[in-house]
Amino acid sequence: MKVASFCAALLATTGIALAANSKPASAVTFGFNNITGGDTVGDAYNSNFSFDVSQSQSDSSKVIFKFLNSSPSTSTAAIKQFALSLDNSIAGLLSNIKVNVDNIGTVKFDSKVQNLPQSNLISGWVDEIFGGGTDGANKNSVQSGEVLGVSFTGKYTDVITALNTGKLQVGIHVGSLPINGASDSYISGNPSTKSVPEPATVFGLMAFGIGGFLTRRNGKNSKTKVIAAKVTV
Repeated sequence: MKVASFCAALLATTGIALAANSKPASAVTFGFNNITGGDTVGDAYNSNFSFDVSQSQSDSSKVIFKFLNSSPSTSTAAIKQFALSLDNSIAGLLSNIKVNVDNIGTVKFDSKVQNLPQSNLISGWVDEIFGGGTDGANKNSVQSGEVLGVSFTGKYTDVITALNTGKLQVGIHVGSLPINGASDSYISGNPSTKSVPEPATVFGLMAFGIGGFLTRRNGKNSKTKVIAAKVTV
């Protein structure tokens, strides 16, 4: 098969496959900060915890939060609670919470609203309206290498904007820390974007690359032919 024919067939096949799965695929990772004026026992461990926010691939009206524990495998630290605070101006941003969505590990949370320890020290924190937690035992908590999934009904772009502006804040309570098994709370911080290109973008990059390859290949065997294009405004 000629190279040009092969590339054309590849582009056509890839285009069909991507068209069948053209829903947005992106995620943003947020870290956690220590709470100013709060407990300091867990200050050295905040970078071990994060959460990803993405749009559901099966239902665009759903937003998925994935809470991750990246502590060393030898660590006993575990996420035992999460809580969300929404500014009154965006009180209707999220609804229909569902916990234990595609968890990884032995994680099992209950959907329940409870006070986040040290939340009285968080600027702009509004009484929790969504949250979840375990019975306190590490077995069901988010331990090292494990993930808790939580879904909401909401508009993905609005949720990201609210997190970036601080109108939506996410807090977690971590227990069994390496220092005497103590506990501490953390609050969502600035995002570290981890974007996954949309299928259309991937297809465009493939087409651009293959097109460049064909241009270079054809350039060896023929002169460049310049075609004037008429642009009407």
